[in-house]
Amino acid sequence: GDARRRTPFGSRYRLGYLGIPPVCSGLYAFLEHLDARVVFNEFQRQFSMPGGAADLVEQYAAYTYPYGVGGRIDDIRRAVRERRLDGLVHYVQSFCFRHIQDRLLREAVDVPILTLEFDRPLPLDARSRTRIEAFVEMLDRQHRAE
Repeated sequence: GDARRRTPFGSRYRLGYLGIPPVCSGLYAFLEHLDARVVFNEFQRQFSMPGGAADLVEQYAAYTYPYGVGGRIDDIRRAVRERRLDGLVHYVQSFCFRHIQDRLLREAVDVPILTLEFDRPLPLDARSRTRIEAFVEMLDRQHRAE
């Protein structure tokens, strides 16, 4: 569609964002400040229900986010490959069952994953900024080693 015809952003790192939209403000802006841009948003993409199905039941059956982790992992692997992602940021809420899926994702996907956890809507905190900076530095070392 339209995305394939657009000129890509010039960011050094292409990231995927997994999980629900962040409750902390400033995450995307901070990533972009570090020359890392989110080019895949799992949750928002799933809610857009891409891939024109014949009927509504078929469309919901193709919707992977709320179902078993297997379909979700397949969808994420496909996104990593098609969008040439350098890494993933996985947002989980405190005490959410998605924490369990985090380990399965790490075993199934061949790019680095940074897991962030927030429990209330606040600006991005210093600890999270430091973790994000370290993650992007690690991506930089990987790129230089290739």
